[in-house]
Amino acid sequence: MSGLEGWVDLPEGLLHSIVARLGSFPDLLAFAATCPSWRASFSSYPSKSTLLPPLLLQPNVPVCSARPRPFTNSLVPKRSCYVTDLANQGTYRCCQVPLFNGFSNSKYPPRYLDGFSFGAVSYGHLILSNQQRSCLVVDVFTGVSVSAPKLPVDGYVLLNYAALTAPLASPNSHLLVNAGGHNFFWRVGSQSWLRRSPRNGTIKQIVVFKGQVFGMDHDRRLYIVHLVPQIRIQKIAFDLDGSMTSKWHLSHPWLVACGDMLLMVGSQQSSLSTGDAFEGFRLDLSTEPAKWVKVEKLENWAIFISIDQRSQALCCMNPERWGGRSNCVYCYGSKGWTEFELGQPLQGDASTPRVYIFFHCGSMLQPMWVVPSMFYPCCDDR
Repeated sequence: MSGLEGWVDLPEGLLHSIVARLGSFPDLLAFAATCPSWRASFSSYPSKSTLLPPLLLQPNVPVCSARPRPFTNSLVPKRSCYVTDLANQGTYRCCQVPLFNGFSNSKYPPRYLDGFSFGAVSYGHLILSNQQRSCLVVDVFTGVSVSAPKLPVDGYVLLNYAALTAPLASPNSHLLVNAGGHNFFWRVGSQSWLRRSPRNGTIKQIVVFKGQVFGMDHDRRLYIVHLVPQIRIQKIAFDLDGSMTSKWHLSHPWLVACGDMLLMVGSQQSSLSTGDAFEGFRLDLSTEPAKWVKVEKLENWAIFISIDQRSQALCCMNPERWGGRSNCVYCYGSKGWTEFELGQPLQGDASTPRVYIFFHCGSMLQPMWVVPSMFYPCCDDR
């Protein structure tokens, strides 16, 4: 009994050092399931979501073969999705997500979520909407869902963008959507939406950086979104650095927070193929006005971008731990996932002389990078 108590009572610092050395999602999940004190240490680890590469969810790959190990899901009917773990490429997993209109070639009978379409993925959750102005937030790997009140808009609801401002379990988590030409905020658990938009447009993308929610609109204007004591959108004055020729230099930029860097990454092309490259710019807030500065290296970071433009870009620290490469952007296209070294044109090889990656927004569920929700820490109010 004394030996068991010794394992239970290991100091948090030592347990955190163990977490940092684990090399797969199954290892981390096993660690968290050991006992309550180990799970508490796992929960308090500050950067779990960047320890490992995100999982690649492929909805239209044939259902997993013999003896899959699906994650628990409380919703029925369900659709099995193939999950690739780059840290363990010799293995696969399945998850089961709610069956809705976002699946192509579905042969299933009518079902509860028939009217819902894909809107976005954020903090390990699918965000769905339907023509009745309803929004549903569904955990990709557990199936737990939360329904929002009906959106206060007229007519058909198409989510041009949607994201959570924090993990769903956080005390001040909000769902932000862009619909009907406006931004709407729903504090999770409340009974109503609040309409708040910048003066000259709508926020198309958000990212959390150093405890603040940053947003960007279609014209690449930047904002800080304050959620407490009330929702307020503050415009950031900034100049384009000389290395960025214009605000339209990147066809579609993604915001991503890599440690102490807030980056905008993208390509000059609306779709990617062999010979194209990703570029990156770092926001420098030390000057007034702020400015974007071109970066040549991502240091020890790798970035993961989904083909649906509304999905948030994700990142991973020290990718060499699992066989990846730092200073690279990972995308998924028709030939599987592709590795772009920042600033370098993609080179073809004998097996894949040409690569094509098309970015778009649609109602169908596409392959995407996802980090399970339990790997995000619950945040304090902002």
